Amino acid sequence: MTKQNEALSYCGIYCGSCKNYKQNMNCMGCRYEESMVDDCPTRACAIKRGLVHCGECDEFPCDVLKEFYEDGVCLHKQAFEDMKHIREIGVDAWLIEQEKSRKT
Repeated sequence: MTKQNEALSYCGIYCGSCKNYKQNMNCMGCRYEESMVDDCPTRACAIKRGLVHCGECDEFPCDVLKEFYEDGVCLHKQAFEDMKHIREIGVDAWLIEQEKSRKT
């Protein structure tokens, strides 16, 4: 995995637009931040399956992700849209788009 891919969470959230992640204040992203996300079923499943992100899974979106994406949190809904887009254009192209469009 490239350093650039670290800004993508397993579920599709773009960490690169988060102040806490960008400034390494209290979050290193779910790929390396174990204590903050140790109860995340998405992370555990993706790691177990050896996936870079959940969009690589044949079962995408699984019931766990559907519940997450449909829980009423705007960021989670956006993660679903982003994950579908990643599946269409690939993670590298998507990350480039994010860097250009979500600079904060």
